[in-house]
Amino acid sequence: MASILAILNDSKNSFEGMEPGEKVLLLTRRHPFFIIVKTIFIAILVVLPLIIATVFSSFLSSYDLIGVALLVYSLWCLLLWQVLFYSVTMYILDVWVVTDKRIIDSTQHGFFNRSVSELHLSRVQDISVKVDGLFQSILKFGDLVVQTAGTENKFDFRQIPNPNEVRNQIMSHISENVVPVTESSPITA
Repeated sequence: MASILAILNDSKNSFEGMEPGEKVLLLTRRHPFFIIVKTIFIAILVVLPLIIATVFSSFLSSYDLIGVALLVYSLWCLLLWQVLFYSVTMYILDVWVVTDKRIIDSTQHGFFNRSVSELHLSRVQDISVKVDGLFQSILKFGDLVVQTAGTENKFDFRQIPNPNEVRNQIMSHISENVVPVTESSPITA
């Protein structure tokens, strides 16, 4: 079982596109609560037709529909397997990386569509945390929004574990190490 779950381990040492001398401070993805809830829901959807077939077993056997029911159930399980595979793949591939130089948002939008955005830490202006509701408070997950200086878009870390700790870690690294970018004054002749 441990070898099956080994694919969920994070490599905190490197990633594609890493700059020379860059160090990974933090790698995070959505809270495991979301993939666990989807997996439980899919498991219920796998078992539900078996319960229904048991209730109607006399009807299915009297009309000789057991083979058809088995075919429909097999197709149903195949569909649910695809949904589970897609959900796990999107969970694993959606990742936010914070290095000592930048923040990288890597979002998977399907099997063959990925968007990667980066933001240099010197451009970070504000970081806010939003924790809404009972589940988010109890399980300690929420949204983290990084506001940038200039016209760049906000970076949204959605449904991440311990967003306050992530904010504190980013802000403490920025205050200790990052020199703010200053605009150079135009040269006049």
